[in-house]
Amino acid sequence: MRKRKPLALAGIGLTAITMFLLTPVFLLALAGCGSTPHEPEDSTTESATRSQCSSDSSKFQTCTVTMPDTRRVTCVFYNGYTEASMSCDWAHADGADEVED
Repeated sequence: MRKRKPLALAGIGLTAITMFLLTPVFLLALAGCGSTPHEPEDSTTESATRSQCSSDSSKFQTCTVTMPDTRRVTCVFYNGYTEASMSCDWAHADGADEVED
């Protein structure tokens, strides 16, 4: 019969310490794997019903946009060579005006 070798305590201890130190790493990696799907909130609105814009040929254009709820918002559009942007004055949007069809 063969003689059994005693367990190497240094090897078991090193493995236990390594696993103890790596456990938080594994838990943090798994924390990002949630089972509940994230549903984004629907932030879309209806499109504008009508807009009246200035017709000059500059890069800037001023438009009065009428929203579906009858608010009128003044917006400034910039259309450059490589970029375009829009800025609207929501603080002064009116809603009391009747929409003329």
